[in-house]
Amino acid sequence: MYKEFSRYYDDIFPAGVNQLDFFKQVFDNLGASRVLDLACGSGNYALEFARWGLQVVAVDSEQEMIRLAREKARKAGLTVDFRTGDMRDLEDIEGKFDVVACIGNSLPHLLTERDIHNALIQMKERLYPGGALILQTVNYDRILKNHITQLPDIVNKKSGLVFTRHYDLRNDGLIDFKTSLRLNRPDGGQRLLGSGQVPLRPLTSKEIKEFLQEAGFIDLQFYGDFKQKPLSWDSQAAVVQAFRRSSCSITW
Repeated sequence: MYKEFSRYYDDIFPAGVNQLDFFKQVFDNLGASRVLDLACGSGNYALEFARWGLQVVAVDSEQEMIRLAREKARKAGLTVDFRTGDMRDLEDIEGKFDVVACIGNSLPHLLTERDIHNALIQMKERLYPGGALILQTVNYDRILKNHITQLPDIVNKKSGLVFTRHYDLRNDGLIDFKTSLRLNRPDGGQRLLGSGQVPLRPLTSKEIKEFLQEAGFIDLQFYGDFKQKPLSWDSQAAVVQAFRRSSCSITW
């Protein structure tokens, strides 16, 4: 699905001002110099981080997304280590990072407890002690409580693109995420550019907390958006900041 939409990705998912402000604050608080951006898409955030002078490694599972990201970096004269890869297997990424970011509702693409746990362990191991993990998902507490089956359309008036998103709640606890991308025509109609479907695991805030704690993260902070509004049942998103323990406790 994402390969099909890759050429339109920047029109649908540009880097957001609130997200960038949030990351700038996190980086400043930590004195960050190295960032790992997982499920980076076409690299919009990774490139902004590089403009701020940070050393950035960015990973996505779609080769076409990484190709586009590398081309944008070349045109902008920016250095980012873009790689095709899987967040469940980060062993080939050298060194440690001050921040690991995994936003854009990416973690719910992992469907099993084992995959989620392994991915979070991998993320923790890539962090310096005291480093921060930033996650962002849809607020599935709201989705499940209200049986929501459609998210608001993403509309880019300038390009005429309309990205629709539907959820089919499955009996096995997963969700089928169905999307379509349409182009508004001058005559008022629409032309279908593509459609797709992927399964998602609707992670609740309770589950995210448990997975993070099991992986060894501490000082978990949950927000309802990137403006750091408190997370509530009706928040559209769940933004989580968690830390790798800065030192090991000693048992005598």
